[in-house]
Amino acid sequence: MTCTLACALLLPAAGAQAAVTRGASFGTSLDVGGMKVGGEFQSWASATHTASDFNTSAFGSASTDGFMLHALAWTSENPKLPAYCTVYTCSWQTFASVTVWDSITLVAPANGQAERFEYDFTIDGTRKRGPWAYGQGTTATAFYSFSTDGNAWFQPKSVTLPSGVTEIKGAFMAQPGQNLTLYLMGGLSVSARSGAVADYSHTMAFHMTLPQGWTYTSASGHFAPAPSPVPEPASLALMLGGVAGLGLLTRRRGLAVRA
Repeated sequence: MTCTLACALLLPAAGAQAAVTRGASFGTSLDVGGMKVGGEFQSWASATHTASDFNTSAFGSASTDGFMLHALAWTSENPKLPAYCTVYTCSWQTFASVTVWDSITLVAPANGQAERFEYDFTIDGTRKRGPWAYGQGTTATAFYSFSTDGNAWFQPKSVTLPSGVTEIKGAFMAQPGQNLTLYLMGGLSVSARSGAVADYSHTMAFHMTLPQGWTYTSASGHFAPAPSPVPEPASLALMLGGVAGLGLLTRRRGLAVRA
């Protein structure tokens, strides 16, 4: 038996990567299961979308405070399907795409020297195969840009995410007395179908060294250097087994500034 047009109605349109808004020096952009929130000059946004049949649930959040992102796409292993449908002939899927961006100005100390700045994006998450899905049944991609070129926001680099911790590292040099404006963006895009889970709700966070004497400002005014202590995350995949009582616990990794 093949999936009919009626079966296809169980599949929502796939979500595109949330994107930076042109002309905005900071902002957030979320597309969570088709629910779009955030916007230009908005430093924080969050959304949860659970389908009325409880077959799927998606969560996303993004904040310039600590520059953190979270994304989760969950699909049930025991779906409630129409009588004309089975787990072999129909698919149920969802997605979450989140983006945050901010302009950072690094201010050089007087009588300073050339300095090397190191930075990284750290992404922590898991992908669980769906028992009814073709292949893995999940996708997970990180998007990022940190550049003196503002146009780099609109052509970010990307990396496919495995389960576990992924670190993306980079560095740049600043000359003596040279103030720099840097354009920072990060994004997560995850999807799951037919019983799979893409759980990157733990955190995608940005970290950067700040040499002694250097200071910074940000367009958002919320780019915070101090990390916030928080508890370890619970297993969201297990928690989402009871979607009606959905609770999202996330581990926050704030911006770590090291002299």
